[in-house]
Amino acid sequence: MNGDHNRGTSFRRRAPAGGSFSPGFLVGKLLLGATRLLGRGGTTLPGRAALSLAPGLISSLGRQLAQGSILVTGTNGKTTTAYLLAGLMKQGGFGVVHNHSGSNLSWGIASSLIESSSWGGRLRGDLGVLEVDEGFFPVVAQDLRPRGVVVTNIFRDQLDRFGTVEKVREKIEAGLGFLEEGGFKVINADDPSLASLESSRTEYTWFYGLELPAGRDRLTGSREKTACPLCRATLEYRQVYLAHLGRYRCPSCRFQRPEPDLKLVAREPAPDGGTLLDLDFRGERFKLAYPLLGRYNLYNALAAISCALAMKVPRQAMERALAAAAPTFGRMERFSINGRQLVMALIKNAVGAGEVLQTILEQGKEPHLLLAINNKAADGTDISWLWEADFECLAAGGAQPASATVSGTRAEDMAGRLKEAGVAPDRIQVEKRLKESLLKGLASTPKGGTLYILPTYTAMLEIRSILNRMGVGRPFWET
Repeated sequence: MNGDHNRGTSFRRRAPAGGSFSPGFLVGKLLLGATRLLGRGGTTLPGRAALSLAPGLISSLGRQLAQGSILVTGTNGKTTTAYLLAGLMKQGGFGVVHNHSGSNLSWGIASSLIESSSWGGRLRGDLGVLEVDEGFFPVVAQDLRPRGVVVTNIFRDQLDRFGTVEKVREKIEAGLGFLEEGGFKVINADDPSLASLESSRTEYTWFYGLELPAGRDRLTGSREKTACPLCRATLEYRQVYLAHLGRYRCPSCRFQRPEPDLKLVAREPAPDGGTLLDLDFRGERFKLAYPLLGRYNLYNALAAISCALAMKVPRQAMERALAAAAPTFGRMERFSINGRQLVMALIKNAVGAGEVLQTILEQGKEPHLLLAINNKAADGTDISWLWEADFECLAAGGAQPASATVSGTRAEDMAGRLKEAGVAPDRIQVEKRLKESLLKGLASTPKGGTLYILPTYTAMLEIRSILNRMGVGRPFWET
């Protein structure tokens, strides 16, 4: 049962605690300044050092947030959802503290809180909007006792870290137990793994989901599990929107997709090239213009808007915030160089990669690609997802990418995967060095054309740094 609208948004405003100055905080602040002077991001080292000296730093800084904090977690969509939500909250009049660089482990969150504080340890802001890695979610939630939690989805990702989808669900369920009294959670109703969390904690829950007509939104061939999370019987689907996300019911028990509080019932092209979202909030219809492309971004928008509704953000503020939204930090982010467009889209698991490829192909059937695949610790060392992702779409119907440059520590694996998917060998060039691969990708792209860069996380950071040295874009900590 969904929580009552008014009760679900109740929150006792806390008197802000004093400053959080400590030797650990000072070390973090000094390291943050030093790394920025050296032209580095400073998203992890300052927080790691500070937490080693002051393990309670996140908690002490978080207590200063008079409006509490909202944590965003899940497999895909965390960064974009948190970015959209931060914009919505700012337009709603909140002073937002946000880890905009996407550094979402404990030390990244500590670094963001330190950055948003004065030298005296006083936070500049009253509401935290923080993206949190699924594995670290219970720890961060225990530290911050959040006012709200947004959970986007659960997919197979970083199997070397998590092992199974069930392990991720357990982490999220544990973290939800630290919600502050009077808080709320925003859950993707279309994900059966998340909808079943409702049975463990029923108060103050806001569901969101798609209710679009069948057709091109129907996906087949998903390798995601569709077992009922309660009795393990195979779920039956009326519609499938993305991987295992859709409208489902269990034939063996009473489990079924809950009725969403916020539904996307239709969409149409907007005059400016974006999308006009036709939304239904508990029987009330309204429309919002939304500039971001891709089916996965529909879910990101619904998650952020649902949370804004829970926080009673005015409709006009939502319109302003979404109109100003732009692709963020490696999520279909755009750059210009030498008469060419660059579009950078992070890929890190099979479902996300497949959706990125589909979005690219909607712009043109013969794209120029640069795929940069690392398997460092921050990327996840297991790259088996490359064989689960739908790279076959690049060669479907006799089509071929115009060019496909592959790079990174696992460049040869990526080249082999493309060949297996049907991409012609003469379209593929292997260059493990990232700078040289970028130059080759640009050389293969004609003036006026677009080079789509699909990197894993560490490759994305390296490519951004290379672009910055070429005078393109801003350092990621300034975005």
